[in-house]
Amino acid sequence: MRSLHRALPAKVMGCAIVLASLPLSGPAFAAQEDVDLLKSYVGDWRGRGSAVLASTGNEETVVCRMAVEDTGAARITFDGRCTLAGRTIAVAGTMIWNEQVGQYEAAMSSVASFQGVAIGRRSGGGIDFELINRNAEGKEYRIEAAMALQDAQIGMDFQITDLSTGGVTTAQVPFTQ
Repeated sequence: MRSLHRALPAKVMGCAIVLASLPLSGPAFAAQEDVDLLKSYVGDWRGRGSAVLASTGNEETVVCRMAVEDTGAARITFDGRCTLAGRTIAVAGTMIWNEQVGQYEAAMSSVASFQGVAIGRRSGGGIDFELINRNAEGKEYRIEAAMALQDAQIGMDFQITDLSTGGVTTAQVPFTQ
């Protein structure tokens, strides 16, 4: 799986990032190959990675677990918890194959006003999602997140930039079943 260079900013972790399911609609009949690719990630996942905290510059271990469930004709959801520097971060979201526009979409939001729809693109035998918090104006942080579904692995990378200080926290967590 190609390495993603994104990160998980520290101060937002304190706010407990919650990627929540947003309503996404897609037709009942999607391209079966695309739906099957999404559904191939259903199951229980565990991850161990690292984060570099903007506040200290120290590298910390991130330990995660995530459940991916089949929740519709062309939809999966993910729900998990990560622990970093004594804090627990809840993550959740929804991914679909949107037949109307012929693309993968992942709906995400957080308690830190992070929200948006990440567009997924096929990459070899998997899917890469990339989300940038485009509503960062007037906010304290700029958040970027990437998720790659590749070769029976899931990679999650985050980068959180503190807009007042310019400090950047990054994290990379590979998951396996």
